Amino acid sequence: MIKIIDLKKERFFIPQYVELRNSYVDFLLTNLVTVNETKDWLINENAEVRCLIDNNILIGVAILYLNKKGEITFFVKQQRNGIGSGMLDIIEKIAKEKNLDSVWAWVLSNNLAALKTFIKKGYVLEEETEREYKTRIYRGIIFRKKLI
Repeated sequence: MIKIIDLKKERFFIPQYVELRNSYVDFLLTNLVTVNETKDWLINENAEVRCLIDNNILIGVAILYLNKKGEITFFVKQQRNGIGSGMLDIIEKIAKEKNLDSVWAWVLSNNLAALKTFIKKGYVLEEETEREYKTRIYRGIIFRKKLI
């Protein structure tokens, strides 16, 4: 049985969220997080977090950062099976409900699965940029999608 949950309301899935999110630290250019840090973040951060659950297993996450002018991200348990596209649909719907006129994402240039997903879902390449993380420079692409 597949369902969509709001992680702020269904905290049972936080450990699975942390495990999946921490498997993506290199793509997200971020540090590992703990369950307790995530619980605090969910209380204090101005973000919407939706998860796709299949038989009580978290298989996908999409995050909308309201305090970052509609920045989004997603990550999935298994790539190349359409879950990423579905997660984008879910988070775009939330963005519309929050009256945002567009959403955007910064994607590493070598993250081919994410690049393909954003292009497939109608996101437009806005600009190529660089970010510094742990004294290294990473190239990335900012994608944006207007919401109707």
